[in-house]
Amino acid sequence: MAIVVDEAVFSPSYVPDKLPHRDEQLRQLHLLLSGWLQSPGQHYPRVTLIGRPGTGKTVTIRKLWEMYRERSKAKFIYINGFIFRNFTAIINEIARSLGIPFPRRGLSRDEFLALLIEHLRERDLYAFMVFDDAFNISPDILSTFIRLGQEVDKLGAFRVALAVVGHSDTLLNNLDPSTRGIMGKYVIRFNPYTKDQIFDILLDRAKMGLAEGSYSEEILQMISDITGAQSPLDAHKGDARLAIDILYRSAYIAQQSGRRQIMPEDVRKASKEVLFGVSEEVLVGLPLHEKLLLLAIVRTLKTSHTPYATFGEAEETYKMICEEHGEKPRVHSQLWTYLNDLKEKGIIETRQNRKGEGVRGRTTLISIGTEPLDTLESVLIRIIREELK
Repeated sequence: MAIVVDEAVFSPSYVPDKLPHRDEQLRQLHLLLSGWLQSPGQHYPRVTLIGRPGTGKTVTIRKLWEMYRERSKAKFIYINGFIFRNFTAIINEIARSLGIPFPRRGLSRDEFLALLIEHLRERDLYAFMVFDDAFNISPDILSTFIRLGQEVDKLGAFRVALAVVGHSDTLLNNLDPSTRGIMGKYVIRFNPYTKDQIFDILLDRAKMGLAEGSYSEEILQMISDITGAQSPLDAHKGDARLAIDILYRSAYIAQQSGRRQIMPEDVRKASKEVLFGVSEEVLVGLPLHEKLLLLAIVRTLKTSHTPYATFGEAEETYKMICEEHGEKPRVHSQLWTYLNDLKEKGIIETRQNRKGEGVRGRTTLISIGTEPLDTLESVLIRIIREELK
């Protein structure tokens, strides 16, 4: 039985029917661009989208275009800065998208621009240009296309709308002051997705792309905890594309194994494929009893076959491991310090339990999503034994 029933749902270019948690950004884009998209030519709309990778910038701008593509005279031109970096490559991609004849080389930059302007005016064309990952394009080339939208005298109307997409304000700061002034007025920011927001995104994708009964909410929560940001200031997490990729790979691993349901270990293996995981150097540098506690968490998770273990369960296993190695267990407060350190280092994930999860009272749930447990256990045992020699 196939677990993945629609591969397209997990593609980076997929635009879903709804965008969870990006309503405000879509509303701002609508206010800035909708008038021109419906009746282009009267003004020059431009906007800068700023946010880390996987925060929904590209899919939101594509969603806006989907809303207007059937009723707009404009043509959508998408320039990926990773692929089209130099002027000639960009101008030729614009010509291809507009369907106009263009020499591939042999002209100067000014001659290429003059030819583009001539085609836009004579063919009565309007272009909605999106420069994605624009930090890969040199500031002088980017400035050329930003200024193109102002050439109303040569173009006969404002024939260009522009969206520039980047990861940080450095994109704008690298532009010359006058060009920065053109783009800096309208900036839409995309914060990293939180764990709860990524859960909502994964739930939507799972419903659309996976077989019914092949996943549980616990599995989706596990992936959300691995990838979701704790706060807007979280510098390392909040990437929805990464979360979707882990879900897809987890489903594929389960499918290849001949099973009908995604298991926690599938998520760990998938995470290992797309994340750096836990380096051995980091593990070696942990205090001995922090290693012992981590080993206890690993063994508790392996025994339970669930995505989460409670702190209390891990503590009981830790005491048994200490007895096994002839070590005196550390007090509860010290273990709590170790737990927080493991979380800070990205080795584990923690959260408070929710009502209905089968755990009495309030407790801390612990998960390991970035390493297959068997591998992590064997490495820890080897390191601990060497330290205790």
